[in-house]
Amino acid sequence: MLCFVALFVFGALSVFSAKYRPLAARAFDCAARKITLRPCQTGLDDEIRAASIAGIMRISPPAAAFANRHFEALSVIFTLIFFASMIVALQGIANFAVYGNCNGPEGGFCIYSGLQNPAFLKTPKTSEGIVAGNLSSGITVVEFGCYICPYTKEAEEGVQRLLENYASRVAFVYKPFPLAAHKNSFEAAIAASCAGEEGKYWEYRKMLFANQSWFAQEGERAFKQAARKLNLTGFDRCYDERLVENKINATLQEGKECGIYGTPTFFVNGKAFVGQRAAEEAEAEIRRLLAEGRA
Repeated sequence: MLCFVALFVFGALSVFSAKYRPLAARAFDCAARKITLRPCQTGLDDEIRAASIAGIMRISPPAAAFANRHFEALSVIFTLIFFASMIVALQGIANFAVYGNCNGPEGGFCIYSGLQNPAFLKTPKTSEGIVAGNLSSGITVVEFGCYICPYTKEAEEGVQRLLENYASRVAFVYKPFPLAAHKNSFEAAIAASCAGEEGKYWEYRKMLFANQSWFAQEGERAFKQAARKLNLTGFDRCYDERLVENKINATLQEGKECGIYGTPTFFVNGKAFVGQRAAEEAEAEIRRLLAEGRA
């Protein structure tokens, strides 16, 4: 069974070094024979067995004797564990690509987090989006966020604190960046912008984050029900005819051009901060800039 592991390992190594290609070929032949219930004739399985037993022997002769007697069963177990680990790793990579986290929407520790490098992000070139604060300030904060993203929701308290404490000294721009992985995220962006057309953006935004899972599951019914609570008379037409869709597409495209890979992403005078603590890090950067007299 270990020839299947050898095929995977040597196959990957052969891409980078020609010296592993003969081993990859032997592993392929051995694996093909095993699949068709024929004995391996390349001798690779015997070499793996001998090398494994020799390695164990250096540590514990009794353990080596046990491994030798039960080598076939142990190789099956090891192979199953190896491929199960690969499946989990690939699942983590897929979650990382979609959610920016190994564990999906639930969050938590992620071994791939070090791959996220805000330094590679490009500074947004426009001020398109929802604007608040002092537009003549020398400090501009831009947030790319998704109304259905749990991390954007977690950052919202920090955003509101930022607006409360620095509204007169900082310009704030929110750019909707709906993530396709989150159900009804694009529709939520349209709904919030439609509310903004009637001067109730921030009230609607508060409702979106306060009842995020409800909006994600119920979609249109929830969006329109929330609009009725705010007495938005033109909301249904705006939402149904997607009158603000071009605005959402514009900020979504801009985010892609900036290299946004997760939400929320903040830029403070061009310096990027990404993830669960991004709002706190952005606020710390604002304090630093204010101390330098940048406002």
